[in-house]
Amino acid sequence: MITVTANSFHDKLQVQGDEIVLNGPPSFLSGSIFISNKDADTLFIRDLPIGQADKSEGPQMARQTFKLLTSLKGGEEKMHRVSHSLSPSTPPGIYESTVQVGGEEKKLKMIVQSNIEIDMYPLAFHFDGVAPGKSFDTQITFTNSGNIPFKIPDTKHVNAFDEDFLCRATSLAIREKGGDGYIATMDQLTKNVHKEMAGWAIVNLEESGRTVQPGETIQLHFKLTLPDNVDPGKDYFGSVRVWNKTLNYNIKSQ
Repeated sequence: MITVTANSFHDKLQVQGDEIVLNGPPSFLSGSIFISNKDADTLFIRDLPIGQADKSEGPQMARQTFKLLTSLKGGEEKMHRVSHSLSPSTPPGIYESTVQVGGEEKKLKMIVQSNIEIDMYPLAFHFDGVAPGKSFDTQITFTNSGNIPFKIPDTKHVNAFDEDFLCRATSLAIREKGGDGYIATMDQLTKNVHKEMAGWAIVNLEESGRTVQPGETIQLHFKLTLPDNVDPGKDYFGSVRVWNKTLNYNIKSQ
């Protein structure tokens, strides 16, 4: 078996067509190529050399290779699924490069799609001390890992749940109306939930409205204010959604 690399034996291969087209987010561009083994020996194809079609524009391909990681028996030909990655911050657009194979240069067209991706840390917060209207402050490390600018959303309010309110409301409803049937029990459960449920907690992100550029990392200043009808003797929890990330908070009474 002969191993084909970017530095050796890639002249034994042939790729049909004039260009290879890849499509997707920058970190996972994918497409298909039809390759054939022109040699009598079995080939294990590891990677092919990538050249720069235009030195002035687009992501630089220096020292990069086009990985295939497949094998072909002598004279065999097949369609093969391929993928390639660029820097996650590569802007959307169409970029062209070249792949050298079989003694020829094939055009490599990469169609980079818009990709919203954010990272936040930490995703869980623990506070102490429950009191009506009490506020808690913390900081979150926010990174725009996508390839387009991201605007920090304005999150105004979230639920503040007593950790035991649903179990307590259900238990009391069954005790009080369980003997009267399902409808009566559900009506009482609804009344109990309405009575026990706290109001909205107010959430403020100081950086709301700020635009974070691809690859940029900032600190978010997070403030949570409890509603006025919380019970200081109970524990509370809730969650805040920022795009596709969920921040969970837990507040223990003292």
